[in-house]
Amino acid sequence: MIYLLLTWLLAPLLWLRAALRGTQRTNRILVIQTAKIGDFVATTPVFRALRNRLPDAEIVALLHPVNVPLARQLDSIDRIVTLPKHGFKGWAGKRWLLDQLAEGYDGVLILSPNLTNLLVPFWAGVPKRVSVLADRRQGSARLAWPFLTHGEPHRAGQLFRETALRALAGFNINVDAAVFALPNEIGSAESGKALLDALAPQLHHPLVGLGLGAGNRMKALDTAQIEMLAGQIVSRTSATLILIGTEADRVAAEALCASLPPGRAVDTTGQWALDELPVLLGALDCFVGVDSGATYMADALGVPVVDFMGPADDKDQRPIGRAAVVIRSAEPCAPCSHAFDAPYACHLGTRACIAKLPIPAVVEAVEAILPNNIIYRKKQGFAAPTNEWLRNQWYSYASENILNSSFSKLGIINKDYMKSILENHKSGKTNSGAMIYAMLNLNLWYKQFWG
Repeated sequence: MIYLLLTWLLAPLLWLRAALRGTQRTNRILVIQTAKIGDFVATTPVFRALRNRLPDAEIVALLHPVNVPLARQLDSIDRIVTLPKHGFKGWAGKRWLLDQLAEGYDGVLILSPNLTNLLVPFWAGVPKRVSVLADRRQGSARLAWPFLTHGEPHRAGQLFRETALRALAGFNINVDAAVFALPNEIGSAESGKALLDALAPQLHHPLVGLGLGAGNRMKALDTAQIEMLAGQIVSRTSATLILIGTEADRVAAEALCASLPPGRAVDTTGQWALDELPVLLGALDCFVGVDSGATYMADALGVPVVDFMGPADDKDQRPIGRAAVVIRSAEPCAPCSHAFDAPYACHLGTRACIAKLPIPAVVEAVEAILPNNIIYRKKQGFAAPTNEWLRNQWYSYASENILNSSFSKLGIINKDYMKSILENHKSGKTNSGAMIYAMLNLNLWYKQFWG
């Protein structure tokens, strides 16, 4: 509050300084977006709109460190400044931002409004000071709104990405239908392609990504819910589950893989860097998750997503892809997490909106997505499910022909060894379908031409 009071006392002098300085352009714009992954992805159209309408301007992004790898892949951002570890707390945080702005900017666009972000650009004499205006928990920040040259109120029922785009009017950018149509975007590091190539033998379409965690643990499913959801997807579809999460989700992923039939789940948790992950997400036929960063990344890539919102308000933010399915909680207390007011703990202590996840509805949404997604996807090569056939309907035929073949009778192959290979494959202990299939074809070829 002391900083706000001092600003009001010094405001006449600061306004006079601005008037004397004039409106000389520096063609540099700082965009302050310090939220986490999902919010950053949802506001990437802002950077694209600035690049399209102000092609000669230098666009600098002040970001939370977690988003830096993603931002480096976007050609709409010229330079990145990383939020300090302790943010803008105290005089040290405000002085840090003041030093950044001292480099000289034509304008500041504030997508993460707080008292520091609203005051310091005024102190620094930035000519254009544009911000979205919070509709919740305004507090003392409301008293700083007069120090802006343009404020864009966030309205109930309006997506935050739309509010952020409307704020561009503060830079004399015509916010028309073309601007609102800009998609969320995401890039990827080249190293992700090598990871996908290495994983390819385990990827049998359809591929359903399953997000195991969330940055805000209030939105995350518990282990039992994930196991039940995964089990039903596997039992009701032919999908291979791709388990996606951080290193913190590794133990849960390993337990989940052990609980599912062999070959039906692939654990990728903690193995993909954030800027590599889009390559994996882009290979999916569907992604299932809660309101988290991975969900918005998949949506930005055009992957059909099933998003269970839980406590989150879908009127503020939700996946916007044409194939996206948003499932809302039916609890009377939901939603309780909004733009500018996102709690990290349930105020009732029950997490009822998460605990009562409608798993059948989620699975039905996945079932509805997969057929169309597979029918209309780009033509691609495919492999027959030989491994499964050799465990089931082909097992007796393969065993008889291999174990009773001339190669076996002549001692060319070890009959006991091949018998153990066949039995271990059938039980799921090993995945030796390629070897068994090769031996079967060799024996059939020999039988056909040599008797």
